[in-house]
Amino acid sequence: MRPLLIAETVVPPSTSVEWVSGAGLLAWDDRSLRVLSPDLTVALAWEAVPPDADPILAVSVAPDRSQFALVGPRQVQVRSAAGRVRWTAEHGRALSTGWPQPSCHLAGDDLLWLFLPDGSGDQLVVLDSSAGGTEVGRRPLETIEGGATFIVHADQGRVGMHIAVGPETCLSHWLAAPDRRLVAEQTMDGCLADMNAAGNFYLSMPHGSGRIAVRDVVDDTVRAERHYDDIPGFGDSEDYAMYEAAAVISDDWVMVGITTGQDDGEQHLLLSTRTLRPQTVMEYGIDMPQNSIRSAGGHGRWLTHDVRGGVVRLWQLREPHTDEVEGQLGLW
Repeated sequence: MRPLLIAETVVPPSTSVEWVSGAGLLAWDDRSLRVLSPDLTVALAWEAVPPDADPILAVSVAPDRSQFALVGPRQVQVRSAAGRVRWTAEHGRALSTGWPQPSCHLAGDDLLWLFLPDGSGDQLVVLDSSAGGTEVGRRPLETIEGGATFIVHADQGRVGMHIAVGPETCLSHWLAAPDRRLVAEQTMDGCLADMNAAGNFYLSMPHGSGRIAVRDVVDDTVRAERHYDDIPGFGDSEDYAMYEAAAVISDDWVMVGITTGQDDGEQHLLLSTRTLRPQTVMEYGIDMPQNSIRSAGGHGRWLTHDVRGGVVRLWQLREPHTDEVEGQLGLW
């Protein structure tokens, strides 16, 4: 199937990109950031001055674009949308510019979630941006020098955190801070990759487990599950591989990237959330590099990011699809 191209833009090759619910596309490097509206036009831009300022190691923007957070080697800072400093605080670690990198999430309730990697044990820190960066909580984690991703729940009260350590280890947690107190609500059995827009289920990728699954958010039960190479029509190739980058496209569909060893690129498969069977292969008309899939909020859209070329494209499914035979949906 050929999807509909909604918009595209070009960013510097070293830029990191991610979709922030409410805000749009966050694109940043070690000196600057931009927030792009859903049509990929610039809504907010900032650049470090002077140029010899500490490098930026992690960035987040509030859902309403009113403020953004910058994590440096020793400090974290929150600025207004106009770029004015609101507060600066020491985060308690001396971070390098290489791997592993910190990550952060600036929530709509003014809480700033920080993941700080460390050789003596990684840490989770929560700061209250409305109180000038006051520390809400700090908790040691089970990982050492991991890499983390935050995924916010639709209710804005919970935050999902996925920590990867090497190719075999993945830990995922639901976190919350009711009444400004840090609470670890649940450790997931799956490896959190993305969530549907309503927050009912999440996509678990086969990091370490070898299995791709759709799991319920409330009790972590499995809705659908397959071994990563049990994809009909694709997994029987000797050179088959499934990449980590994936996205929930809608309540009915998830998208994964695979290769059958024919080149350095990847194919994008649309899988049913009910069965994880492939429905169709995306026919973009252009080659897609490995790990190019990015989430775009789960409303029938997704992003692709060519890291080497710096091209970011926003796509949409052209029409509804179903992997059920006619009349079968009424039986469920």
